[in-house]
Amino acid sequence: MLWLERKYLSQVVSLLDSAKWKNENTLNHRCPYCGDSQKNQYKARGFHFTVEQNFVYKCHNCGKSTSSVNFLKDHFPVIHKEYIKEWLAEQGKKPRTKKQRSSNDFKFTPRKELLNMKEVDLTALCFRANEKIVAREYLESRKVPKEQIEKLWFVSQAQTLAGFSEKYKSRVLGNDPRIVIPFYAQDGELIGVSGRAINDSPLRYLTMRFVDDVPLIYNINNVDKTKTIFVTEGPLDSLFLPNSISVGGSDFKKLDRELKDKAILVYDNEPRSTEIIKKITEVIDDGWSVCIWNDRRISDYKDINDMIQGGLTQDEIVEIITSNTYSGLSAKTKLSEYKRT
Repeated sequence: MLWLERKYLSQVVSLLDSAKWKNENTLNHRCPYCGDSQKNQYKARGFHFTVEQNFVYKCHNCGKSTSSVNFLKDHFPVIHKEYIKEWLAEQGKKPRTKKQRSSNDFKFTPRKELLNMKEVDLTALCFRANEKIVAREYLESRKVPKEQIEKLWFVSQAQTLAGFSEKYKSRVLGNDPRIVIPFYAQDGELIGVSGRAINDSPLRYLTMRFVDDVPLIYNINNVDKTKTIFVTEGPLDSLFLPNSISVGGSDFKKLDRELKDKAILVYDNEPRSTEIIKKITEVIDDGWSVCIWNDRRISDYKDINDMIQGGLTQDEIVEIITSNTYSGLSAKTKLSEYKRT
C-alpha cells in the first residue's frame, strides 16, 4: 500500500541524515547502510521511490537495493512493527498472538511444501534461458559461456515466481522479465532463486528464499572442495571462473568455515566503498584469504563480468586473482594500499 508506506517513511524523516521529500513519491537521504560520502557530509545518495504500488530503496553509492519496508525493518524495527500491525488491520487480519509452545512444537516435521524440491520444479514456472531469444541474447551480450547459460532460467514476468512458495503469493513481485538463478543446497534441494532484471528496472535482483535455515550460495552443490574455490559476490561473476561459488551479495560470513583453507574471496573492485573495505577487513581478521585487486589491467572495471566484456580472458583473470590473493598481515597491508587508489 503506497499511502501506508509513505506514512511510515514520513515518520522516520527526522531520524535520517539530510532527509527530505523531493516529491510525494521520492524521499532522499544519506545512506545508513554505507554511511554515504565520508568527505562530503552534504551528499545524500539514498533514495526511496515507487515501483508500481510499493516504495523501494536504492543507494547510488554502495548499490544497496531493498524494499522500503525492509529498510524500516533494518533501521527502525519498532516503527516497522507498527507498520505491520496497521498493514494487517487494513487487510482485515489480526496480528498473531504468541501462545505457550507445547512439546510437539519441538518435534521434527518435514517441510511438506518444499521437501526435496528439485530442478524439475523450475520447469513448471520457468523457461530455460537458452530456449528464449531475449534471455539468450542478454546473456550472450554479457559474454556468459554457453555451458553456463544452459544452467540458467527465464521468466517473462517476475510475478510468475510467486508460484514457488505460499509465502510469496500475496507479494507484488512486478512484471519485469528476469533471468532466474537457482540456488540449491548441497544435497540438491532447491532452496531459493534470484531473478536478475534484463531491463532497466531499479530493482536489479529479486531474491526469494524458500528455506530459512540454509544459506543461499550459488553452485555450492557442484563445487569441488578439494581444489581452490573462487567465491564471488554476484552469481553472474562466478560463471566466468572455474570451481566457483557466489554468496549473492557482499556477505561472505555465511560461508561454512570448512571452506576456509581452499576459498579465495573475490569482492567487486570498489576501493572507494567504505562498506566493502570494512567487510574485507572483517574477513581478513577472521582468517580468510582475499583477492586485493592490484593490476593495471583491471583498474577501470568494477567486477569480473566487466573485465570479461573489456577483453580479458578467464585465464588472465584467474592469474590476476591468484597473484593478488593475501591473508593475515600481508592482506591488511595490501588493503591499506588498495583503498588509497
